[in-house]
Amino acid sequence: MEARDVAGIELTDNILWLLKQAFYFSLTTVNEAVSEHGVSTAQIGVLRQLSNEPGLSGAELARRLLISPQGVQLALTALERRNLVERKQDPQHGRILQAFLTEQGRKVAGTVVHDAIAAHERVFGVLSKAEQKTLRELLARVVEQGTGHKLHDDHVES
Repeated sequence: MEARDVAGIELTDNILWLLKQAFYFSLTTVNEAVSEHGVSTAQIGVLRQLSNEPGLSGAELARRLLISPQGVQLALTALERRNLVERKQDPQHGRILQAFLTEQGRKVAGTVVHDAIAAHERVFGVLSKAEQKTLRELLARVVEQGTGHKLHDDHVES
């Protein structure tokens, strides 16, 4: 007999419950894969984004990663303390700080992203490539509707 929630619906019929379980499984799998590097999942996103687009501000990172500006600042500060990221004043807008990976940051980013992708494959490898593509498309529609931001490959546009 399957577990039922308060409304009497089988939990495996509840999309939100399944998303929560899948999220928890994927998050713990990625965290375990990168734990030896001392980097959180939020920090992985920052490292990956700065690898692709050096010089982003905290606000730009927050928009692209769909996390709060405060969350980005915490991640940047922690990465700065480890000498993985450095921030410099934007030449056109002196009050804006741009973030860049240090040489050590580029090395760690490459290793961490590689390990995170391998963990992702362990989690979602149960699905075919076509099924993974469909899942991404469906979830992207939900995220876009909920956030009002259009998702494009590796970034978000307002």
